[in-house]
Amino acid sequence: MTQKKPPVTRSPRGVLSSKPIYMRLMPDERCALEHLSAIQNRSTSSVARLVFLEGIEKYSAKVSGNAAQAHSNRVAGR
Repeated sequence: MTQKKPPVTRSPRGVLSSKPIYMRLMPDERCALEHLSAIQNRSTSSVARLVFLEGIEKYSAKVSGNAAQAHSNRVAGR
């Protein structure tokens, strides 16, 4: 009797794979993502996650900077 092997997961431990986030892309964006996936031999989801991780810090800094700037403008206007 052979034992079934558990499915191979390439996600890091702790990734909430049971709670996916859906993202709508324009056709050219999807094509770019699929192209990167093919080059790296990864799933589109995996590459999308890597792209997200690469850009989240920059985006957070931009949003935080804008919020701080808006706050200082409100304080200065009083």
